[in-house]
Amino acid sequence: MKWIKTAIGAVIAISVIPLVVLSVINIKKSLETEKITITFEMDYTTDILDNYSFTHTLHRDELINYIEKGYTITNLYDYTNDITITITNWNFEDTKIRMDDNNSVRYFFNFNTGTSSITNSYDSIYNANARDIELMDIILTKNLNKNLNLVATLISFVPLIFVGGVVLYFYKLSKKD
Repeated sequence: MKWIKTAIGAVIAISVIPLVVLSVINIKKSLETEKITITFEMDYTTDILDNYSFTHTLHRDELINYIEKGYTITNLYDYTNDITITITNWNFEDTKIRMDDNNSVRYFFNFNTGTSSITNSYDSIYNANARDIELMDIILTKNLNKNLNLVATLISFVPLIFVGGVVLYFYKLSKKD
């Protein structure tokens, strides 16, 4: 009778392995993100009120295409001053985009006129001269989490349910003896 308990325990242990493996794979996949980088040129033109004004080569259609596919703007990168800027809030309106970073610096792009502006606080916060910016990146990310992970996890329960039935069957047999 002891061998039956050992066999049942071994079958249960072996049946749980696929569940654990699939769960680990699903957790790893849910943490993956896809990153897209759009590089564009900027040319300083003038100071307007509390903003530096630039012309830019960023194309609206390219940016809106990624946003419609579920990407979000997460960072800007200033090549000239080697600064990575974390975007905390952004708003895309038909021909304009406004972005705010984690230091309350505002970036504004107008696609109709091909102009952009950066608030003057950029210089003091990042210890750089915004007028020198010539090249920037917009970094967009998308979480690759899929609902297929749930189906794979549920399918991995099948062996466990089967083993449960086998254990119940042997338990009932041992009760009769």
